[in-house]
Amino acid sequence: EFKYRGMHLDVSRHFFSVPFIKLYIDLLARYKFNTFHWHLTDDQGWRIEIKKFPDLTEIGSKRKETLIGAYGSSPVQYDNTEYGGYYTQEEIRDVVNYASARYIEIIPEIEMPGHSAALLASYPQYSCSKGTHEVATTWGVMNNVICPTDTSLWFMKEILDEVCDLFPGKYIHIGGDEVSKDEWKKSDACTKIMLRQNLKNYDELQSYFIKQINFFLTKKGKILIGWDEILEGGLSQNAVVMSWRGVDGGIQAARQKHEVIMTPGTHCYFDHYQSISNQEPLAIGGFTSLEKAYSFNPIPDDLQPEYKKYILGAQGNVWTEYMSTPEQVLYMAFPRAIALSEVTWTSKEKRNYSDFVQRLNQHIKWFKANNINISTAFLDLSYRTYSSPEGVQMVFNKAPVKGQILVETNSVEEGINQEYLSSDTMLLQHDMEFKSWYQLPDNRLGRSLSLAYKHHKFTGKTVSYSQNPSTKYSSGGLNSIVNGIDAPINKFSGPEWIGFDEGNNMEAIIENSDTLNMITVQLFQEESSWVYLPQSIEVYSSDDNIMYQLEGKNMLGLMPGRGITQSIKFSTPVMKRYIKVLIQNHGMIEEGRPGAGHGAWLFVGELKAE
Repeated sequence: EFKYRGMHLDVSRHFFSVPFIKLYIDLLARYKFNTFHWHLTDDQGWRIEIKKFPDLTEIGSKRKETLIGAYGSSPVQYDNTEYGGYYTQEEIRDVVNYASARYIEIIPEIEMPGHSAALLASYPQYSCSKGTHEVATTWGVMNNVICPTDTSLWFMKEILDEVCDLFPGKYIHIGGDEVSKDEWKKSDACTKIMLRQNLKNYDELQSYFIKQINFFLTKKGKILIGWDEILEGGLSQNAVVMSWRGVDGGIQAARQKHEVIMTPGTHCYFDHYQSISNQEPLAIGGFTSLEKAYSFNPIPDDLQPEYKKYILGAQGNVWTEYMSTPEQVLYMAFPRAIALSEVTWTSKEKRNYSDFVQRLNQHIKWFKANNINISTAFLDLSYRTYSSPEGVQMVFNKAPVKGQILVETNSVEEGINQEYLSSDTMLLQHDMEFKSWYQLPDNRLGRSLSLAYKHHKFTGKTVSYSQNPSTKYSSGGLNSIVNGIDAPINKFSGPEWIGFDEGNNMEAIIENSDTLNMITVQLFQEESSWVYLPQSIEVYSSDDNIMYQLEGKNMLGLMPGRGITQSIKFSTPVMKRYIKVLIQNHGMIEEGRPGAGHGAWLFVGELKAE
């Protein structure tokens, strides 16, 4: 169906041996992928030998320590252990030949001008600032950026000269994403370049840098690929755009007659959680189930027919901030990569998820017979919740294979009780803890889903919004914020968090029938994913849903931590029919912070009333 069928692997955040890279390539070949995108450099490590500049590996391949736990957690902890590794040029050639024999082209990625902490730690003279640099020990977007001077351009071209010699394929990926402009704005050298080249802004300065690199690669007979940020400020016509921030960048590029590879985070980021099970390993965030990966359509419906020919195909991305072992990489990549292989090989009309899952069983048996790790998280339960007069209706996902749902409840009223549900629905009416499993016909059980329901004065009530949350982050239903189940404080994926994007506020109205003394709100913060705490929380009350009275307000702003709980106590008890909760989004993200210049995401969990 598509001529570009790709998988990616980040070896900068965590390094993986040549034997594992060859196993990864074997699996890609098995599933008809024809491209391996090898992410070789980033802030956290430089992984490719460049003979002209030995300090890139002597210094840049090593970081003094690595973050422990989730990025953004408080307090921040490190392992106090040096971490390193790189591929010699002989190893690179060996891997390239190995892939070529399996009809797979390798695309190397050399990040520029951002994500360059490891490079600048090795050769700080190519930075705009005079300070020292070190290889990054944590994740997220750094201020380290290559200064776009003539000497820096010479330096990068010399590096790419060796890279081009090592990789005979037609593509070279130069990154171009998440470039912090702070250092450029302080630089006299950048000001002189902008005046000399008649550049109006710093996006055009980045475009100037990329175009110089593109001209060099074109002379070498190569085609430049970059993440969709390379569109900003203008782009050379022969460059290929890899659209990761959704599909909009790909649509824009195709309409400008650029070739496009679709790899949106919504469907193709295999570092996201793939189950809401409590037993899932720590991941960077997000939620991309097997079914969601399989549902991806690389050609957007709203792209005009004359531009569809510019969509080359799709790619799955495996970023390894939280994958330190080969087993973890395999668990996160497969079987979602198998789903993507069918997306890129088979026409949309012929794809059927239920049929795919039935066939997948044979592939899982093959993985296990060959002692290759693979996830079966697609058998784990997920759910949505709905408000009803009787309580909270929990509706479990319909499993893709035949089986039944087993639930074990533990409550004061009924003690411990285990039963098979006669339908996919369970009614929550009083405080309880419960586990649920999916049981296959051969009596195998999926992993358990453990939850606790705590009744409060808003549970079972109906919520209406002035603007609904993002469809990407409201999988649990619009009433999930009043379903009596706390959102997990370690991740913002799954059915308990709702997300509002592009700086949007949450304005929710709940019909009330009780006297209220306090409202408590769960909030989430993870700057690396552009999720910020709101500016404020305001609570209003009304008898007619027209005239509202302010009952309480909390100011927040920037605070440490991830899962944050805020309570607003009323000066006097409130007994009004309508309660409005207005949560003011953080708004535009400040310079120097991840996502600078974009609207922040707002994530809200349980909204409790007492």
